[in-house]
Amino acid sequence: MNNLQIAILWHFHQPIYSEPENCTFPLPWVRLHCLKDYLDMLKHVQKFPEIRVTFNFTPSLLLQIQQYQKEECTDKQFLLFEKKADELTLDEKTDILRDFFLAHWDTMIGKHPRYLSLLLKRGKNIVEEELTSIAATFSVQEFLDLQIWANLVWIDPLFRHEIEDLYKKGKNFKEQDKERVIVLEKKIISSIFDEYKKAWASGQIEITTSPMYHPILPLLINSNLAKESNPNLALPFEFVHPEDATKQIEDGLAFCEQIFGKRPTGLWPSEGSVCEELLPIVSQLGIQWLATDEEILARSLKTTFRRDENGVCNRSEILYKPWKCKDTNIIFRDHMLSDLIGFVYNSWDQKKAAQDITNKLVHLRSCLPTFETFLIPIILDGENAWESYPNDGTEFLESFYGNLVEKNIQTTTISQFLQEHETKNELKSLFPGSWIGANFNIWIGHAEDQKAWHIVKNIRDELIKKNVTDKHIWERLYILEGSDWYWWFGEEHFSTIDETFDELFRLTAVWIYKQIGVDPPPELFSSIKQAAELLTEQPNDRMTPEIDGKNTHFYEWYNAGHTDVKRMGGTMHRFAGLFTMIYCGFDDNNIYIRFDVEDTDAKEYNYTIKVYKPKELTIIPGTTEGIVSIIDQIGEVAIPRALVGLDKGEEKVRFIISAQQKGTEIDRTPLLKFTVKLEEVKLYNWQV
Repeated sequence: MNNLQIAILWHFHQPIYSEPENCTFPLPWVRLHCLKDYLDMLKHVQKFPEIRVTFNFTPSLLLQIQQYQKEECTDKQFLLFEKKADELTLDEKTDILRDFFLAHWDTMIGKHPRYLSLLLKRGKNIVEEELTSIAATFSVQEFLDLQIWANLVWIDPLFRHEIEDLYKKGKNFKEQDKERVIVLEKKIISSIFDEYKKAWASGQIEITTSPMYHPILPLLINSNLAKESNPNLALPFEFVHPEDATKQIEDGLAFCEQIFGKRPTGLWPSEGSVCEELLPIVSQLGIQWLATDEEILARSLKTTFRRDENGVCNRSEILYKPWKCKDTNIIFRDHMLSDLIGFVYNSWDQKKAAQDITNKLVHLRSCLPTFETFLIPIILDGENAWESYPNDGTEFLESFYGNLVEKNIQTTTISQFLQEHETKNELKSLFPGSWIGANFNIWIGHAEDQKAWHIVKNIRDELIKKNVTDKHIWERLYILEGSDWYWWFGEEHFSTIDETFDELFRLTAVWIYKQIGVDPPPELFSSIKQAAELLTEQPNDRMTPEIDGKNTHFYEWYNAGHTDVKRMGGTMHRFAGLFTMIYCGFDDNNIYIRFDVEDTDAKEYNYTIKVYKPKELTIIPGTTEGIVSIIDQIGEVAIPRALVGLDKGEEKVRFIISAQQKGTEIDRTPLLKFTVKLEEVKLYNWQV
């Protein structure tokens, strides 16, 4: 029976991890997935000449692989890895203990006794304040073994034969063992592009791509499209820039062609997100087909797809065909089969899992009419899924491919199928949505998502207002449009690196503002991911301190509100982390601000206090008229209430303090919010 073909598309994606003008990435995922996923996924296919597969590379990933190949960049974890264990500083040791267990604990750490023992010694639950004392209990040899194991587990089993003795040795590594690991890592990374070029030229695979920095294209075209798929969604702004969608697709196609020497004809829109307004754009750019999820087809046809106990869809003859809408071919993935591989089979016996999906395909083939050829698209993440599979999914993948050959289930690339079979079905309209729930809630539905979108909108408006043409500045704006930021904002997803993503987003936004000569707005100095000001203790009574730059006595600032900015998660930790405690109090005449700095006297630096509410005011202690201030061991400032507009019944003051050294800003607090109205304070005290 030749009435069925399978189109497997493995999607490879990593967001941009770089800070502006910094070639050291704060996260290592591009390098680590190069070692574990990209090249071996091709090698598995090549073991079966009859198998045809489509690989989708996002341009943001390709760009960073290229930077590693050219040694234009590295990552913080690699620098910590290559440094001699006996030369590590205390801060570097705590960073290693924090970041060198970022692997699947069961499949990647638990099977290696030495690595597991080091994890258990550190503790599975990180208490940041305890890492310093824990580091003191680790020997030089333990740090050396940890450095090497954190890299060994990320090298795919297909490539381990060159350093097999290290895996057998297991512990008591030597510094020269690192060099062997580094040589192998560079060898794997350097060969990825050439191997894929050859495979594409051979016809066994097809390479497709996505928009340049992986944005949700419909949200660039018109953010109100999110309300079509979710009418209950409230959006306090509009983002309408179809030209950005065009630019992101155009640049992505061009960069993919630059890397592989051939222009893709297919597109996996970021997160399978589509809308009808996207179709003229992709058609104009020469894209012949898009892929998205089956739920989009169901909602476009105003129908539902249901499956029986064997997984057979009630309308298989409709689902398993390409459709055409406005001259663009659209492929709709089988959601169930894709999710079985992505989220279910990892816990099964691997050969049984491969047999199960094969049996499902054989059964589907028998249920479909024999007078025409159908296409089942299986589309999913081709990298993250394998961390939870034994042996990086090797047994499952090779059993699956082998079963397809044995059962004579034909595989194809999507472009090949479209060339050989006419698309007869026409869609009158295309429902806007993504592969998750046929909506865009993940990326714009939460208050944190919307706050980030508002930041991007304001930056873009400012670029237009100032007629900015610098392509590097615009490039950073396009990076901020990427989907990954909004994936981690909101309550839907959580990871141990949320704070890093949050900070990278804000650092990029701050950099753009500074490049165009505009003072960054205060919200960029508070975490988007969490409400930092909730950690602020408010004033509990009037107070009048002595402004002398010293903590004169214990009760001097006792009634002041205060916050520990180092614990707020809102400061820019890429700066010096200078500020520790900030205090704010008041009496009938003044508000009082105190700031403490870490491990030094405050007088070593210059400061600026930017008040945003109730009235905007920039205060430079020691120079601003009407302000009394002394900067010595600590900074103490008295500001007349009338000067900041607190004489008109206002009750809250909001400000940021920044520190400069030799004209360069080295730290800045989050936006701080304090109540400075006595009636509010009395109520607060009674509630306590």
